[in-house]
Parts: sequence; C-alpha cells; structure tokens
Amino acid sequence: MSNPIVARVQCISIEGPDARRFAQAQFANDVDALTPGHWQWNAWLDARGRVRALMQLADLGDDRLLAILRGGDATRIRDDLSRYLLRSRATVTAHARAGCSTDAVVAGRVVVGPRVVVGYGDRSLGLVPPSAAPDPAAANRWRLADIRAGWPTLPPGVDDLLPPALGLERLGAVAFDKGCYPGQEIAARLHFRGGHKSGLFHVRGPTALAAGTSHRMADGKLVRVLDCANADPGVEALVVCPIDTQSKINIMDIEYHVVSRFEA
Repeated sequence: MSNPIVARVQCISIEGPDARRFAQAQFANDVDALTPGHWQWNAWLDARGRVRALMQLADLGDDRLLAILRGGDATRIRDDLSRYLLRSRATVTAHARAGCSTDAVVAGRVVVGPRVVVGYGDRSLGLVPPSAAPDPAAANRWRLADIRAGWPTLPPGVDDLLPPALGLERLGAVAFDKGCYPGQEIAARLHFRGGHKSGLFHVRGPTALAAGTSHRMADGKLVRVLDCANADPGVEALVVCPIDTQSKINIMDIEYHVVSRFEA
C-alpha cells in the first residue's frame, strides 16, 4: 500500500462567518495568527487550566477551521463546545477520518484538495474517509515518530493535565498575549510564576506500557503513560512524571531510561 493508514482520526469542523472569532475566544493559542493553508498546535482548557482537548488546528480557508484531535472524543467535545456558540454565526460538527501517511509537506502547511493533507515536514498526514483499519506496522512507526518528537496524545479519559505537563508551551499551543480564554489565568500563572510539578518525558525500556495507565515509582510519585510504541529493541513511550525525574524511572520494578525531557 503506497499510502498506508496509520491512525483513526477524530476531527471537529468549525465553520461560518464567526468561526475564527469563536475559536479565538475558546482556544488557548492565537487563532488570529493562523492563516489559510496552515495549521497550529492548540488546546481547549477548562476553567481550572486543565487540557480538555488537544488539537492541531488547521485553517482550510473560506471561514473553515478543522481541529484534528490528539485524542479525546470528538462528539463529546463538539457537544461541550456547542454550548458556547450562543449567537455566533458558526457551526460545530464532529466527524471521523482515517489518517494515511503521505509524501512530505512543509511543516505547518495544509494542502486542501480531494483530501486534506497536514504537513509535518519529513512526513505528512492525509485525511481520508474511514474505510480501512490502520496498518499495524505503519501505525507503530507513525506513533514512534510522534513519541520521539514529543507530540502528545491524550488517552481516553485523560482530561486533567495542565499545559506544562504536556509540553504545550514548547509546541507553541498556548498564547499569553491574546484576549481572555478559558483557563488563561491558570496557564499564565504557571508560565510566569512556575510551580508546575509534572513534565513530559520520552523514555525507553524493555516492556510495553498501556496508554492511559498510571503507575507509582519506587518513591511513590506518579507516572502517567500517554503513548507507547515498539522500538528496536524494546519500547519507547511518552510519559508524564515529576519534573525532577533524572536519568531513570522505575515502573512496576522495571527500569526505563529517560531519552529526552520536553520542557513546558
């Protein structure tokens, strides 16, 4: 298969004359800085600053925004977002896509044609109708590339992490020089005053870790697994753990080595 399916992708479309204004008021990044044919990292926070939705937000032109979710349930997020539409001239819809690996497109660019192609630089993600299941080997390679890049995905039910725990400032997903949005006060306090206790780590070890699980290290501190993929040898994973974690962590009496720490 020339373009193997690598993921099931949940998306939310925000369309209409007020689509950009609505997204700017709700999401943490500066949507006004997003231009047609490009995408940005973005997040929707709750009032306590926790990440309830993580996304790559694309401007498809003609008052059309597409949120490509990094985990989470598109239908539930759509329903929650829709409560804030009020009199906005915009519609919010959820839909499923399959993601296929396609030829490289410039990082940050979006190609709009028979299918939407999201450019990552050395690789790109094409969005097609969900007609086939992901190819296991290709999907593993895709997730491994995300893990090594420090690109987090929220496992089902995980909606209580703060932006620094996911490295969102490093990704440029949180803006501090735009108008008010949900959770802004907490996000700004963590940015300017510090105080966050958890960070995003890339680790390598011998045994697979299930995404969405939590584990206690030997010192009692919590490790939360976001994703894990087979590598050669062993596995590599993205985990959230205390920012003072050093070169190794111990999970269920198994030693994992820290490859990278992704700053807040």
